[in-house]
Amino acid sequence: MTISELTSNPFMILIAIVLTIMSSYTALDLFTLIASSKRNKRFLFLGGTFSFGIGIWVMNFLGMLAIDLDRTIAYDVPLTLLSMVFGIFFTGLAFYTIIGRKLHGAQLFTGSMFLTVAVISVHVFGMYGIQLKINYDLVIFLVSIALIFGSFLFSLWMLFSSNVFTYTNQVWLKPISSLIITGAIVEGHFLLMRASTHSQANNIVQPNSSPEIFILFLVLIVALFILTGLIGTSAIISKKLAHSDSNLKDITSALDASSIVAITDEKGIITFVNKRFIEISGYEEHELLGQNHNILNSGYHPSDFFKNLWKTIGSGEIWKGEIRNKAKNGSYYWVDTTIVPFLNRKGKPYQFVSIRSDITNRKLAEENVINTLKDIKDIKFALDQSSIVAITDQKGAITYVNDKFCEISKYSEEELIGQDHKLLNSNHHPKEFFKELWKTIGSGEVWKGEICNRAKDGSIYWVDTTIVPFLNEKGKPYQYIAIRTDITTRKKTKEQLKNALKEMTDFKFALDQSAIVAFTDEKGIITSVNDNFCEISKYSREELIGQDHRILNSGTHSKEFFKELWRTIGTGHVWKGEIQNRAKDGSIYWVDTTIVPFINENGKPYQYIAIRNDITERKRTEEIIHRQDKLAAVGQLAAGVAHEIRNPLTSMRGYTEFLSLDETDPQRKEFLDIILDEIERVNNIVEEFMVLAKPKAIELEEKNIIPVIKNVVSMLEFEARKRNVRLHLECQEEIIQVECDENRLKQVFLNFIKNGIEAMPNGGDLIVRTSINNQNVQISIQDTGVGISEEKLKKLGEPFYTTKKNGNGLGLMVSFKIIESHNGRVYVESELNKGTTFNILLPAKTA
Repeated sequence: MTISELTSNPFMILIAIVLTIMSSYTALDLFTLIASSKRNKRFLFLGGTFSFGIGIWVMNFLGMLAIDLDRTIAYDVPLTLLSMVFGIFFTGLAFYTIIGRKLHGAQLFTGSMFLTVAVISVHVFGMYGIQLKINYDLVIFLVSIALIFGSFLFSLWMLFSSNVFTYTNQVWLKPISSLIITGAIVEGHFLLMRASTHSQANNIVQPNSSPEIFILFLVLIVALFILTGLIGTSAIISKKLAHSDSNLKDITSALDASSIVAITDEKGIITFVNKRFIEISGYEEHELLGQNHNILNSGYHPSDFFKNLWKTIGSGEIWKGEIRNKAKNGSYYWVDTTIVPFLNRKGKPYQFVSIRSDITNRKLAEENVINTLKDIKDIKFALDQSSIVAITDQKGAITYVNDKFCEISKYSEEELIGQDHKLLNSNHHPKEFFKELWKTIGSGEVWKGEICNRAKDGSIYWVDTTIVPFLNEKGKPYQYIAIRTDITTRKKTKEQLKNALKEMTDFKFALDQSAIVAFTDEKGIITSVNDNFCEISKYSREELIGQDHRILNSGTHSKEFFKELWRTIGTGHVWKGEIQNRAKDGSIYWVDTTIVPFINENGKPYQYIAIRNDITERKRTEEIIHRQDKLAAVGQLAAGVAHEIRNPLTSMRGYTEFLSLDETDPQRKEFLDIILDEIERVNNIVEEFMVLAKPKAIELEEKNIIPVIKNVVSMLEFEARKRNVRLHLECQEEIIQVECDENRLKQVFLNFIKNGIEAMPNGGDLIVRTSINNQNVQISIQDTGVGISEEKLKKLGEPFYTTKKNGNGLGLMVSFKIIESHNGRVYVESELNKGTTFNILLPAKTA
């Protein structure tokens, strides 16, 4: 009977088509994973082949069973299984020629042929498997084969070769692909059924179970195989996604640790920043999101710079460059920037990723190199004005001399090069002198001293010499530079140096070894300082650059002093003198200063170099000797006078008190009281004399100084109110431990606070402050009184010098001595009609 004589079950056909679609989708999913998977490629290929072969077999087998379910159908299990094996085998051959290769027409043709053979073999053996005899119409059969082959060829071309279908609609590619493949398989089944006629075999074996139960089990088994494939595919995809997610996190973590990252939308609005972006910009995340990069604009780059940037990334190209930005706190920083545009399907950017690296230090270094070159020229000029220079190798052979060396030695450069300094030996110094010199510089240390030399014409000259060794990587000297000053005639001569940048740097190093150096511009703004300057001033180089020397003003010198200084150097003359400065920690230091102006082509100074030497110890020694002389004089006076005065005073006080007991006349009583007051005053002076003459041994113990200060302030509050003075106590800490004699410190605080109250006859404010600075406690007693002139301020603490009408000056002298015995010091700041501040510095006790 022909196909037209058979009836088909549409429900069974629908089940067959659905199962074929599921098989095709699973197979394509597995074949897709082969390209991106490093492992399990064989497993994925076998799974895809099995799933696709089962799909072809299901469509043909269930399609044939659906011909007529009302009659009993017998089937041959071996032939049925063989049809399944043939379908899987030829499917494997088909995809083996396609998967993992660059496709050409021959490969598509071969793959389509194997798929066609798979459909035909499944159909033929399937028909025999259900014991149907088939006869094919040759013409229709060949046409059917051609149509099946063409359908598979078109399907494979669309799925694996055509760019249109490969690079668009990727989300729907596999579902659509499975429908196309299923269409080819279904088409093959129906075409082959149309090309054949069927008849039932005579020896049909009747099955015990109904065909519906068999088909149900068959459908369940096939569905189970397909679902197993889907679950396996899902597990592999999930594993790959988890691995990809882990890799993505690692990459993101590495990028965050090394780079400054930001993402913006197509309009430049910030949508993401990482922690390093927040850290360097100083902005919080919520302050940046929703903004554009104008929030960081430093104003350094012109508008054309950013126009070119946007033109580049707007066209989908990557932009690279260096940008200077401004942080939230106003500081500037440089970033090396790469901006990568991400393009949509139309080739237009939909977002930009900016990856930056902080290059601020590198840019500062480049700027410093430029400034250093200018400084080196200035140093060379300054050095040429004052020095005689020679360079020798490690053995002492002369390799370079400047013009001043030739001038003073009377030798030519050719006569000196290759010789050693024995050529200039005057025999004035013993051999031990030069042995000690070579021992010093040979160990890598700087040598300084005065040398007597003999010139070519036999004349003798003296030079003040500094020899600086330069060390190689092993710490051994490889050359020496000798910088000399002619101290015979005290003339400064010009020298010519022709060495390269390294030699100029060596000169700068040699100068830094021996002096405190600072450069300022024509307005006095500091442009460069050496390490010695930072060390003595306690300021860092960053804190000094851009400031003027008023940052170090101690208030010791008058305005006229600095006016005269500026008048001298402003007219191009060198200024020399001694200056007292104040360091960052409040300490005072003295420097012997020489300021040399550098003149431009117009004869005007364009910068100044200040070369200083620390003379603090010398000045301190002079001050100590001066004070000790005064203390010695007072001590001698105290020792000689105090004892002689005390006995008469005792008698006078006793008799006056005795007379006062019997006196009834009010006026005479008043006179006796005045006498007693004056005797008490003289007795107090004698007591202070005795302290100076025989100071008591101080017993120090650790105390919290804050309660001591509060106690003294409390004691003087009543007296302050009587004088219309407002007392204020400001303590940053509640506990400050010091080693002290509590009673002696109370005496000092009482003296200074009472002096402050008395300095405000019309009332005012007196503030007592405590603070911790560099492991020292500072107690400041500040009044708003009449103040003290600069001349009187210098004499404070001297015996018998006072700014009060009825004072004797011994109170301050004793107070200063008490603080010195506590290893502390006192310095006073004052300005007329504005007030005075007594600053007490004591070492704090640290844990």
